[in-house]
Amino acid sequence: MVISRTKFFVAIILLLVTPLVVSKIIWLLQAKKTTGIFAFESYGPALDQIRFPYSMIYFMVGKDTFWFKGPGKLELPENTLVPIRYLPRNPSNAKLDSFRSIWIGTIIYGGIPLLILLVIFLHPAIVPYRSKVHLTLDKPFLRVV
Repeated sequence: MVISRTKFFVAIILLLVTPLVVSKIIWLLQAKKTTGIFAFESYGPALDQIRFPYSMIYFMVGKDTFWFKGPGKLELPENTLVPIRYLPRNPSNAKLDSFRSIWIGTIIYGGIPLLILLVIFLHPAIVPYRSKVHLTLDKPFLRVV
């Protein structure tokens, strides 16, 4: 099969980004909103080489209390109410209800490969302009024509 380089890169980008975004949207549609309590901020064990800050937040579901690590540097006083989202079937996988807390992993895991693909697409020495991409089931699987 021979396709243009633009269609090839659009297909690769869609194959990369769609599962990440769709899985996050499904998580958001299934998640319930509630209020948690900011307990404290920590930097992890003292013997770690790189100590990243994180917040400990807890919330109640029925009679159970669930604790989870939230983003660091919230700079909130202890016992402050914070909005959270959690899945009813897995409350321990809760997240602070903010753009940064919910989407940063998706942006990083999808954005870095997307950036690499854009550099490959835009650099004329890697895949020349007006070229075609030839896909086959035999080796080489991909050729630039």
